[in-house]
Amino acid sequence: MAGITHIAELKPEALGRLAQEVDQYAVEVQPDILNFLPDENIYDLEFAYNVVKTTSQMGAMIGFGAEPPVRDRDEVARRMGEVAKYGWKDIITENELLKLHNPRNDAEFQALVDAITANGAKMVKETRDRINVSKLQAIGTGRVSYDDNNVKITIDFTEDMPEEHKIVLTGDNTWDNPEHDVIGDLLDWSNQYEETNGKKADAIYMSRKVQALLLKNAVIVNEATGIADSGRGRVSVDELNSVLGGYGLPPVRLIAKSKAKVKSPITGQVNDIELFPENRVVFISSGIGTFKMGPTVENNFQPGIVLQAYDKQEPIQSILRTAAAGFPVIENPNLLLYADVIPEEGAQD
Repeated sequence: MAGITHIAELKPEALGRLAQEVDQYAVEVQPDILNFLPDENIYDLEFAYNVVKTTSQMGAMIGFGAEPPVRDRDEVARRMGEVAKYGWKDIITENELLKLHNPRNDAEFQALVDAITANGAKMVKETRDRINVSKLQAIGTGRVSYDDNNVKITIDFTEDMPEEHKIVLTGDNTWDNPEHDVIGDLLDWSNQYEETNGKKADAIYMSRKVQALLLKNAVIVNEATGIADSGRGRVSVDELNSVLGGYGLPPVRLIAKSKAKVKSPITGQVNDIELFPENRVVFISSGIGTFKMGPTVENNFQPGIVLQAYDKQEPIQSILRTAAAGFPVIENPNLLLYADVIPEEGAQD
């Protein structure tokens, strides 16, 4: 029999178990900030957006009714609902199928099947990675954006955020001034957060770039050493955390990745998209919102990431694909506080 769908490891039940295991592990080891926007399974689609799909190196966001794109191809999604659809598509060509169905021995056959299932596992992880890009963009910027072919749609959750939670430092008050009282800033913002929400933030997130400025800040150095003008140029990360913890501030955590690669559908150029501004400090707590994980036809109208195989006759090829549907929603923007502590890169003084 031609194709791959008759092979035990590539039947729906086996691929379903594989997708569940891979995705469960991916969620367990994901960056902790993504736990603030957990998945919530939903079973209906309520509102529609017209967007243009952008293909990234981690997966593609596509509209309902469109086929999942081949990995390196950008396609236009005609329509998407409240829940955006994500997917990967990998083609097993006629030549590859000939090798699969004419192996020299059982070991070669199993190696070919194992390679297909390993690729399927990778596709599931890459689909979760693309979902996580949307989550981190929503948390770090308060927005989710779609931009392609001169069509740009941005969903802005910061419109409902208190103005006191949208802080921009200027002049000598920015954190690239090593003499500025950064502890005073953090205490003021922590108090503002508690005044708004009746509780302290669960955590404070910042980039390595911002953390590097804190390590060299004179106020921090003096607090860590207990000596004014100690002559030390910087403190360690442990000393920094000890100083900030001593003031009862929420724990400070780092964002390892502030950008992701996205391939332009027009030029083919790979560009960076911003996930978490490098100049930003974010106060956050559990309860900000959820990622609405919706149903797909491919998954029998159930939520979650599905991995499927199917065979085609014209042309002769087999397809391995993933599908998922979801959309990040910031339901309580009061639980976010943004402070831009240094000028944006390229901004004029």
